[in-house]
Amino acid sequence: MMQADVTILGGGLVGSILAVGLAYRGLKIVVLDHNPPLDFKDSGDGRTTAVSYGSQQIFHKLGLWDGIACHAQPICEIRVFEEGSAWTVDYDHKDIGPHPMGYILENRVMRHHLQQALKHPQITWLTPSSALNCQRLFDKAVITTTTGEVIESKLIVGAEGRHSPVRLQSGIGVHQWDYPQTALVAHIYHQEPHHNTAWEIFMPSGPLAVLPMLTCPQTQQHRSGLVWAKSRDYDWHHPTNQDLEKEFLSYFPFYGSISLCSERWTYPLSALKVDSFVAHRLALVGDAAHVVHPIAGQGVNLGWRDADVLTTLLGDAFDVGLDIGTLSVLKSYHQKQKLDHCGVLWMTDGINRLFRSPYRSTYFLRNAGFAVVNHLPPLKRWLMRKAMGI
Repeated sequence: MMQADVTILGGGLVGSILAVGLAYRGLKIVVLDHNPPLDFKDSGDGRTTAVSYGSQQIFHKLGLWDGIACHAQPICEIRVFEEGSAWTVDYDHKDIGPHPMGYILENRVMRHHLQQALKHPQITWLTPSSALNCQRLFDKAVITTTTGEVIESKLIVGAEGRHSPVRLQSGIGVHQWDYPQTALVAHIYHQEPHHNTAWEIFMPSGPLAVLPMLTCPQTQQHRSGLVWAKSRDYDWHHPTNQDLEKEFLSYFPFYGSISLCSERWTYPLSALKVDSFVAHRLALVGDAAHVVHPIAGQGVNLGWRDADVLTTLLGDAFDVGLDIGTLSVLKSYHQKQKLDHCGVLWMTDGINRLFRSPYRSTYFLRNAGFAVVNHLPPLKRWLMRKAMGI
């Protein structure tokens, strides 16, 4: 029988941050991670994540940022426009302060450093392992694992992703819907430097994001990441590299000649919201609690805010001897993060629907929106702060 204060189901980007934060607050943590440890050098996963400035501050607070800063590509400017429109909106980090608006990091780099952080003496990291059975009793939670351990703790945290088994078992209501889009994630080499600029291009079939990456360490070529959405029935693996490069250049000629330099990762787009982030002796974080359209790069940043808020709440309750698994303690986490999630969800959902609309009236509405943002600096700064997570 293993004893812990919190058992976290899922050792991904969000679950790991929560584990480290709670360990620093003095709680004893068990992490069940169904993925085996990642080999940093041999991993072929080149996918990237946009880390907002607010999320970078969370990493820094936990002592994690210094180790990964050299792998992070700063985003100092964001340019947004619609295909065929003369209007653009340019967001410059100097309008807010000296700090970048965010960073682009390879997932494998973050996973490697988070795995090292999970070796904290307050954390027991069981991998590969997952929950076979969860019992949420009056005064404790008991988990039996697939590898034979039995764990008693005051609280279970579901961080297993959008198909969270513990959420399903809890009976918490879920509302989800699919978007008629599938996204391609890939990397390109390009002739001209990106100057720390991220781009978002809106097209009827879906948005195209071009995200700056560090220069390739092997070839020293300029690199950027693509997140490109098209209709759900489009087969992203059918066109040749040359076909995709030609189509991309027709929308985005600003970096000169380009070439695809990675695998193609694809995933269907959807959204998910829950009726409650908490239940008796259970809290949900990350994709187990919410999934949003990637149109503004907010998904995992929203999860990191979950982890940060829950860390503060549980740490403060633990310090004064409260039972951290009761609804009386957890309800404030639900109230705060529900508000945060709903704001991001309806913003991303609304923007996506607005730019997919074929009606002429919405075209004029979109252009008017660009004009308003350009001519109202306080509004532009407010939007920048929301994107930066501050």
